[in-house]
Amino acid sequence: MTAISTGWTRVNTEVIRAKLARRTGEDRRVESAGELLDRVSGTLAGAERTYHSGPEAEERVRHWAARFRALMAENRFWPSGRILNNTGTPQAQLASCFVLPLADDFRSVFDTLATAATCHRTGGGTGFDLTPLRERGAPISTAEAAGASGPVSWLRLFDAETAVVSAGGKMRGANLASMSVYHPDILEFVDAKRTVGRLHNFNISVAVDDAFLRAVVEDGKIELVSPLSGEVTERIAAADLWDRICENAWRTGDPGVLFTDAINRGNPLLERLGPIRTTNPCGEQTLYPYEASNLGSLNLTAFLLPDGSGVDLALLAESVRDAVRLLDSAIDASRYPEPRIGEVSRSNRRLGLGVMGYADLLVRLGIAYDSDAAMDLIDELGTTIRDAAWAASEELAAERGAYPNWTPAHRAVPVRNCAITTIAPTGTISMVAGCSSGIEPRFAPVWNKDVIRADGIVQADEDLLAALERYAGLSREDALDLLRHKALDELPLPAEVLAPFRYAHSVPPEWHVRTVARWQRYTDNAVSKTVNLPYDCTPADVSAAFLEAWRLGCKGLSVYREGSRTRDLLTAAGAQGASGRPAADPALLEGGEPEPPRQSKQLAALVGLDGS
Repeated sequence: MTAISTGWTRVNTEVIRAKLARRTGEDRRVESAGELLDRVSGTLAGAERTYHSGPEAEERVRHWAARFRALMAENRFWPSGRILNNTGTPQAQLASCFVLPLADDFRSVFDTLATAATCHRTGGGTGFDLTPLRERGAPISTAEAAGASGPVSWLRLFDAETAVVSAGGKMRGANLASMSVYHPDILEFVDAKRTVGRLHNFNISVAVDDAFLRAVVEDGKIELVSPLSGEVTERIAAADLWDRICENAWRTGDPGVLFTDAINRGNPLLERLGPIRTTNPCGEQTLYPYEASNLGSLNLTAFLLPDGSGVDLALLAESVRDAVRLLDSAIDASRYPEPRIGEVSRSNRRLGLGVMGYADLLVRLGIAYDSDAAMDLIDELGTTIRDAAWAASEELAAERGAYPNWTPAHRAVPVRNCAITTIAPTGTISMVAGCSSGIEPRFAPVWNKDVIRADGIVQADEDLLAALERYAGLSREDALDLLRHKALDELPLPAEVLAPFRYAHSVPPEWHVRTVARWQRYTDNAVSKTVNLPYDCTPADVSAAFLEAWRLGCKGLSVYREGSRTRDLLTAAGAQGASGRPAADPALLEGGEPEPPRQSKQLAALVGLDGS
């Protein structure tokens, strides 16, 4: 049996009970949604006792517990699944994601593996930079060995660990591995997911800098450098490597790209701690080794004015201020998996405050996802959230102290957090909030999401159903049946009513990228969003998306071509699929000859580096 979800803004208590609620006692009783809200809000408000004492502290605890509870009960903001699941429990690990170091040392790699297992056991995802590991065939101390097996070989071990540890929990483990484009094993790394069924628990990303991308568009060469000896091992054409990256992303969705210069141009701790080299599994949190971050997102649909004419910016700013305090309190309430993680996280106090329900807000305002009006709305929302967030951090610094690594070079006025805003995917909490995920467009009028049940949950665009009921006089059942069997342009609705209903595969790729770039203007960390591509796109389209993201100042990008994996998490139901192609084509994953990316001279023209 499957079920149709009801409503876009109602809190989904089924998801809370299935994925987030505690199970206590011998009978494993599942706590109610109200009990979960009390547990989370009361525990996090208890952080006030760290900074205040006596009756004042208790009054502040009651005050902030009520405000934190209202954020969730009124569906304005939800902290991450880790916070909802683990706050006030013996586990008490509240961070969603970590970056762990990999040093070029046998024992160190296994120490990191053990730490990763602890993070996964408590529901956190992990990111790793493989760049420091010596290349395949490099000398090792074991005399009889032929040489090092290389960084990619270690990925299989970490992937197996994640599968074993995650098998006992409610949340699937996740990892990201990155590698510098200058590593001698970069080609092997780029190809790592070409074989179907390999590295199920990893995303991979190539770390590229501006110099490499200029070499791509100018037909230049790059030097691959051994992390062990520091010597150049090979000189290769940058465009050839780029073509390989784009072809693999076209085939499998991996690798993504991390634009390291963009990441560190916005890094307030660059001079103090050096460059950031990688991210968490979904790419939204740029983190130092042993740094963790907790996440939470504002449900933008909750701020729609009653008459549908715009956004209640005052309520949005107020909610941002409360959410910043909640997330900062979660740093104090968290019991981290490893002492060094706690030390770095409390020294930087990095937050991950994001948004969800963006696509729903657009529809209700009558704005198409791929429009200048949408970009204007991002400017309005982003400015409000950014300004309110930093004002809240200044207030917290005055009350609780600046983050220990703060320097006036970051901000002249002391602040509590090194970074605040991010855009995360919001898989579970957007289901709780009953809204669209992150800043993604709605996926399809009717679709199946491979979660909760063995056969998934069938969901429908409730706003489109309501429009059919209103304008075509259909019952809900008849409207749903129509969505299953008719294409969007065949629906009996006026063009102006249909205009804002834009779905993932009907949005041109350049507008996906522009949306990422526009939100990035107001985001301290990074933006996690998938550029959805149709089944019949080419590697050249992947290349164009990556290069446009670089040109517009994004910190990273990932793409996904419809049907390029054997099983998609989201699948369109009925007649609304973007291409009508099968869910996957194993022959193309294993081999075949795709159209190559456009040549370097054409790329130079595309990104404006050819002198025009």
